[in-house]
Order: sequence, then C-alpha cells, then structure tokens
Amino acid sequence: MVPEPILLVDDEPELRVSLREALQADGYSVMEADGAETALAMIERTHYPVIVTDLNMPAGQSGLDLIKEVKARDPKSLCVVITGFATLDTSIEAIKRGAYDFLQKPFKLEALEAVLDRALEFSRLQRRLDTYQSDLESRVLARVAEMKAFQEDVLCLNGLLRNALGETEEGPMVGPFLDYLKTRFSPDGFVLFLSGPSGTWTILKREGQRPWTASHDLPKAEQFSEMLEWGRESGYADGYLVPLRHAQRTLGAVFLGFESRSAFSAEDPVFQLWCNQVIAALHSLHRTRAYAAAQAAKRV
Repeated sequence: MVPEPILLVDDEPELRVSLREALQADGYSVMEADGAETALAMIERTHYPVIVTDLNMPAGQSGLDLIKEVKARDPKSLCVVITGFATLDTSIEAIKRGAYDFLQKPFKLEALEAVLDRALEFSRLQRRLDTYQSDLESRVLARVAEMKAFQEDVLCLNGLLRNALGETEEGPMVGPFLDYLKTRFSPDGFVLFLSGPSGTWTILKREGQRPWTASHDLPKAEQFSEMLEWGRESGYADGYLVPLRHAQRTLGAVFLGFESRSAFSAEDPVFQLWCNQVIAALHSLHRTRAYAAAQAAKRV
C-alpha cells in the first residue's frame, strides 16, 4: 500500500530535512514546505491527510494562521503542531483553530510517529465514514426515485383499469394495457391469449416479427399456473409466458419475447401490477357477461 502523504512545514532546513529523512526511513511519505506560503500553495494541488507545522515561523507566517487557512481550504486535513515555545494559551489557541494534536520540542521520534499514526488512522476512518454517508445518500435518493416512479406507474395503471371497466369487448378493454406494456417493458414481440372452453386458447392480440403463436402448444389453461421461460420455443433469446389467473381460474396468458438477453423480470413489481390490473379487468368483463346472460335467461 502506498503510504499517505504527510506535509512537514518548518522554516529550519536542517531540522526539516533530518525529520523528513527519519520519518521516511520508518515508512512514511513526507513532503517539505519551508513556510506557510509554500505549504498553502502545495495544498492547493494535493490533499495531505496530515500536516505537521512549526508554530513559530518568520513574521507573517505564523503556524496558527497556517492552521486556520488549512482548515478553510482543506477541512479534512489534520494539523499537528510542534513548537519549542509552548504555553497554555498557544496550545488552546491552536486547538481552537483546528489543530489535531500538539507536540513540544524537543520530542522523541517515537512520540511524533505515535501522533502521526493516530492522525492517519483518524483520517482513514473519516474517509470511510464520508464514503458510507455518500453511498447511503445515493441509495436513499435512488430509492426515493424508484418509489416515485412506481407511484406514477400505480396511478397510470389504476387509471387504465377504471377506464377498462366501462368496456364490453376484450379488444378495446386491453388495448391501453398493451400500449403501456410496449412502452414500459419494450418487448420485441408479445402475444395476449385468452382462455376458452375446455382449456383452449385464442389469440386476442399479437405484435412482433416472429412471436411464438402456437396456442396448441401451451399448457392447458386449468394446468397453467406458473411463469414459463419460453425463449427457444418462441425463437427469441428471452421469452416469458405468464398466466393471468383469478382465484383458481386461468383467464388468459401473456407472452413477451426479446431479441437479445434482457433485464426484464416477471417478478418486477410494475409488471406484477400490470398483470393484476389486466386480470381485474378480464374478471370484471366475465362477471358482467355472466350477469347479462343470467338476466337474459330469466326473461326467456
């Protein structure tokens, strides 16, 4: 693993170089800056998880001012202060301006490395938390968008069902549902079957260049209760045959064919809702016809 870069800021060249060489010998990646102005120019180009700075530098280059500027420009950088003139007031002021830790000269290399290790680990944990929060926000936004889209699908399909309940023929009743099916799932071909007497099937609607239409090869209506993958039999790379059942009765079936492998799933909640609304419309039509037949029989 490539070590994360540390920026060492000190106006004393000999101390800066010796400290850099000692840290590099122990596996740290260290860059140097001879003062606050140089350091600020460097952080504009590169993010340094940890910046080690002397507190007292030449006039106009105070370590306290550097900390303030660093936190304003790169808030994720952690500043470690080293100084030979520490007082309680300067320590408090450094912490107020955002310093992560404070070391007084002279210090042992082990003490500095312990502070650096804590700071680098804190920086790594901070990045993981930021990544987690960003991913969580993205997932929440994506989920909200999915829920909004599903709500729109629900409203649309409910509207189609309300309109279908006023129709007395299968064709006009299911036409809008099939238009929705084509737009929403983009099959290359589809067939809508209705069940007839003795388990037979009739084709109500068919679209596509080569959809499978051999209704005599379908399972008997009373035996057909599960979705079947019907790609090879239909001539499509992907093909799905889905029953439309109400209670124990199969009212029809819908076949969707795709020329290439598709992302379609018969378990898609929107497709399931589409099936349920078509089933409700067909069931309502059957009940209406049964009621009309019963009334006609009474008048005979």
